[in-house]
Amino acid sequence: MVLPGTMRNLAIVPPVRLALLLAICAGLLVFLPAPVAAASPFPEALLPPVVIIPGAPGTELVDRETGELVWPSPRLMVSKDGNDRLSLPLDDPESTSIVPGGLLREVRVAGLSFRIRAYDGLETRLRELGYRAGDWRSPGRTGENFYCPYDWRQSVETSGRRFSRELADLYRRMPPETPPAVVLGHSLGGLVARYALMYGDAALGETGPLPPVTWAGGRHIGTLFLVATPNEGTFTALKCLERGSFYRWRHGAFSPATLFTFPSIFDMIPDRIEPLIDGAGKALAYRFDKPEDWERLEWSVIGQRGKSAASHAVLRAHLERELARHARLKAALAQIAGAPNPAALYAVGSFSQSVQRSALVTSRRGGRMKVRFEPPSGGRQALAPLLFEPGDNMVSGRSLIAEGSTHDRASSLYFRSVLHSSRSHQGLLSSPEMLRALDQILRFSQASGTQRSAGGGAD
Repeated sequence: MVLPGTMRNLAIVPPVRLALLLAICAGLLVFLPAPVAAASPFPEALLPPVVIIPGAPGTELVDRETGELVWPSPRLMVSKDGNDRLSLPLDDPESTSIVPGGLLREVRVAGLSFRIRAYDGLETRLRELGYRAGDWRSPGRTGENFYCPYDWRQSVETSGRRFSRELADLYRRMPPETPPAVVLGHSLGGLVARYALMYGDAALGETGPLPPVTWAGGRHIGTLFLVATPNEGTFTALKCLERGSFYRWRHGAFSPATLFTFPSIFDMIPDRIEPLIDGAGKALAYRFDKPEDWERLEWSVIGQRGKSAASHAVLRAHLERELARHARLKAALAQIAGAPNPAALYAVGSFSQSVQRSALVTSRRGGRMKVRFEPPSGGRQALAPLLFEPGDNMVSGRSLIAEGSTHDRASSLYFRSVLHSSRSHQGLLSSPEMLRALDQILRFSQASGTQRSAGGGAD
């Protein structure tokens, strides 16, 4: 996943070890400055731009009022619940002074610098194809790759509309004959790209009929790779809302109270949630689309009194709004258009890792609920298939391929191909399968462009 859900509960205490883990934590789609590109094997005028939308939390966050870097901040991360500073206002999440910075390229702790190398394979392949790192505000003529940082705390709708506007601005600065982009959306970034492709800068609204799918982004998105994307959500989001995402002793990443303020984590709640189970493996009748069941389960800060500065009434009202908003987004992404999807879609994921599928719920003394996510031991090992399923360790395979959704030609889930890899969530963008497909698509684009030039136009 994914937003904070991409950060696993790992035991790291010293700042140096914290920085090392930060440098490889899931979803950090960041890139090193590229050396001078190799000579392009393609005619220069025919190269489509390559645009990468990172997963979460792969974009730096900066306080625009002070210029202070607040994500990642080793100083905040090593203090107890230090990243609660990233909490968003419940009544208006976009009214925040903390805004996107650049992509996270390195972590500095105690005078040491740790460069992030998780996506070297992708950069290497792009250089081999003649690409170079482009300047979003001042693009060259052709053969450039761009990275689109964004505030991964905000909703998919907010980030999708912002990406649509920025991509349109990019094309206004490029030659009019520039081909549609090849977009790589990693994890949460894939959902952002899907929204932009379907609706462009159109708002969903809070009530009433949904806006029609216009494929507004199709003008600028020719190919879309959904890499490790939770197309039907991930149970990891619910797990993080309940447990938070910490390294140890509530130090490191995000508390449940902080995550509860992020619209994006609600956007990644599974569309189809497998039932919670009891100690005997029996399905329990709880539904996460019902606020009253969050109350019954005492899930997240709804049941953790004193963990949030907001009153219970305010938290409950926020939960109701977020669940309603998530349901509307889910319905919007599932809409079928009146015309076929103009972009070529590819899904890239893994089915060889294990990912959380559900949780074990037992009763504590006094009737309170106890939720467990850990692999069962002893006589309860038979429960493992009910708690875990194949995936990339953050997103299940069935969510990636949207097993429960329609794959109509006029949907945003009409895949030309699903690429299977053995890599985990963090490494899928540089997987051999991803790189081979990217190579083929860019070469096909070049060949098609050459034919159009030689023939005087498209058929």
